[in-house]
Amino acid sequence: MIKLQPAPIPAELTKEVIQALTDEYKRTDKAVWQKEYIGKALLNSSYNKCCFSECKLNEEGKYDEIEHYHPKSLYPDEVVSWSNLLPINKACNTAKGNHDTKLEPIINPYLDDPKDHFYFKGYRFYGKTDVGRRTIDVVNLNDWETWVVPRFEVGKGVHEILEAVLELARNYDTGRSNSTRSRNNLLSRLRGIMIEGTEKYVYSATVATLLLNEEMYQEIKIILIRNGLWNENFSSIEKQMRYCALDTKP
Repeated sequence: MIKLQPAPIPAELTKEVIQALTDEYKRTDKAVWQKEYIGKALLNSSYNKCCFSECKLNEEGKYDEIEHYHPKSLYPDEVVSWSNLLPINKACNTAKGNHDTKLEPIINPYLDDPKDHFYFKGYRFYGKTDVGRRTIDVVNLNDWETWVVPRFEVGKGVHEILEAVLELARNYDTGRSNSTRSRNNLLSRLRGIMIEGTEKYVYSATVATLLLNEEMYQEIKIILIRNGLWNENFSSIEKQMRYCALDTKP
């Protein structure tokens, strides 16, 4: 989970429309929030990811739904309140159910920074705070099959790529393979895996946390710096990774 930047309220969602949709929901119990302009704005704000799990929505059965942070069944007046709407996948939405977030708050990724409430270890989230621990339980973020295994598979891929990049870096550093082609291959592959730890990509918190705490990554960085290959672009990407990364200790 990463901190998200709230999307501007859609122009179509005027005060009058909000009131009309709210009244309609109270009368009919219809899904009045299911509007294309609402869903599109929310998905854009999360880069088409679930705001809790960071899985890609509309892929592999992880269909997008619009979540009400404060449940609509308990707080119908907020059924289309813009600050109450979140992009979510079905598994997280089902797990959260009608949990009363006013009585027992959980993380709202648009308002709270998850790194203040979580740390990450063994592909599982652990709470630093009561809010963090409650979020893990309410949204079921450590479900083994649904979330832990996919994070592990992502981590496995990260380590495999790092091993290959480290070999390229060592070969370049020692002069065994320091042609222009070898240099460009090294830089391209490193940049590619680093970018996956930035906010637009699925499981970016997992990738960023693993990379920044991996000895292989640190050795590659040192080699690039020594050879004058670490540039502003890499520094910029690493800064974006730090935005997404979680602590690995309480």
